[in-house]
Amino acid sequence: MSDKPLLWSAFGAYDKANKPNLMSQIFAVLVAAQTFTNPADKYQWLMCVLVILGAGWIGFNAYKAKSVVGLALPLVSLLWLNPLFGGNLFNNVAWFFFAQAAIALLFGIAGYTFMRGTASAAKK
Repeated sequence: MSDKPLLWSAFGAYDKANKPNLMSQIFAVLVAAQTFTNPADKYQWLMCVLVILGAGWIGFNAYKAKSVVGLALPLVSLLWLNPLFGGNLFNNVAWFFFAQAAIALLFGIAGYTFMRGTASAAKK
């Protein structure tokens, strides 16, 4: 085993033998289910908070696993600040669908890649 530092990659370092992360899969399904709500209605503040907190948690783990794609999740989650502060970004159907699809896919990708284990677990 070399002591070479772990480099950043698209999906980071993880142990493929571990099971996919259930919590990030739940976030993916929850956000994807929001796609079927009416975009003209006011977006639920609790959903905004859950998306931002979940993305922060996954972003932290993405940093530990050195995943470039994982770091995109907290950046995309910043769109959920708009409804929290009274914005109407999600009233536009195209933005609504694009944002929901993008964040759901990122949560799903996280669950099946770097969220399986941290970089230290992949070195073993």
